[in-house]
Amino acid sequence: MRFLTGLLAAGLLVACSPANGDTDETDSSAIEQIVHRYIVENPEVIEEAIVELQRRARAREQAQLIAGAQEYRDAIYEDARDPVAGPEDAELTIVEFFDYRCPYCVQVNDWLEDVMERHEGRIRVVYKELPLLGQASEEAARAALAVWSLSPDTYRDFHNALMQAGSPMNAERIELIAAEHGIEPDALREAMASPEIEEHLDSVYQLARSIGVSGTPFFVIGGDIIPGADIGRLNRIVAAALEN
Repeated sequence: MRFLTGLLAAGLLVACSPANGDTDETDSSAIEQIVHRYIVENPEVIEEAIVELQRRARAREQAQLIAGAQEYRDAIYEDARDPVAGPEDAELTIVEFFDYRCPYCVQVNDWLEDVMERHEGRIRVVYKELPLLGQASEEAARAALAVWSLSPDTYRDFHNALMQAGSPMNAERIELIAAEHGIEPDALREAMASPEIEEHLDSVYQLARSIGVSGTPFFVIGGDIIPGADIGRLNRIVAAALEN
């Protein structure tokens, strides 16, 4: 704002100068000199301008994400293939796009479990498997969807176990975790190879691209979009939604 004020002042100085027959080129040169001198004497206005540009860019990005979420609302909330937890008629639905190898997803998964426990029966979670971090991420996502298809009641515990598993996230480790949750390795491998799971992962990836998701975790809660593990904002949105 101070930058604009300075520029306006510079323009007024030139505009108020008495007419003396100078050419437009001379006026332009005078303005450039005044602006240059103002910036040199007040360099902090550059930082202010950059901050304002960044704020406007974030606002544009947020508006685009919200518009995308509204356009693809049915695919976000109503895809019957997605794993879910919580009652169908819950007061609030939280949709999360995540990757098992994303450290921020691990961090925010603890928050998600805590908020579901604190508000038991009032929150439903839709899990969007979005493996972006390579082959190990995709193997874990396939295994989780396979567990959902074989034993839906086991999915949430298996999901949490994968989130806590750390490295390495390879086939042997995934099968061991599945076995600890009562899933036979042969059944797991067969389910993981099914074309339905391939199509499901492709559709979640396409949905994420259509909305504008560029990383994980990424939350859609009602009309709000929350990229990243912004737990403070997540808490505020959940609290406000459950108070209404």
